[in-house]
Amino acid sequence: MDKQKKAFWIQYIISFCVAAGIVLIVFAIKGFFTDNAKTNIQLLHDAFFSAGALLMLFSAMMFIADEGGFLGITYVLGRAIKALIPFGRLQDETYAQYRERKTGKKEKNTATGSVFFTGLFFFVVSLIFLAIWYSL
Repeated sequence: MDKQKKAFWIQYIISFCVAAGIVLIVFAIKGFFTDNAKTNIQLLHDAFFSAGALLMLFSAMMFIADEGGFLGITYVLGRAIKALIPFGRLQDETYAQYRERKTGKKEKNTATGSVFFTGLFFFVVSLIFLAIWYSL
């Protein structure tokens, strides 16, 4: 298997493991299975929905960060910290220079798609559990 396919599968495996970990955390918080089938299906829906929603929202944040949506915040915070350091003000950089420096060398994050589609899978599974819950 070549490196690109291997990296592709590793991204999806890591995303799936993170989502499965979130499912287990929700199981631990809400309690494990009971004798009532409707409660068990609700627990499965809650766990898979939490994992799916969190992964999809996290992929959206990764997309926004890749597009440079947080550059203004990091520039202002960096300037505020440099204002507190006595010799930090010696390097004066405009926002245009900062943006060019940050976006010029950075390549796009390829893990955004794997995180989103893994979250979408868990979200769809939660909708299946929701449909089963309504039928009970």
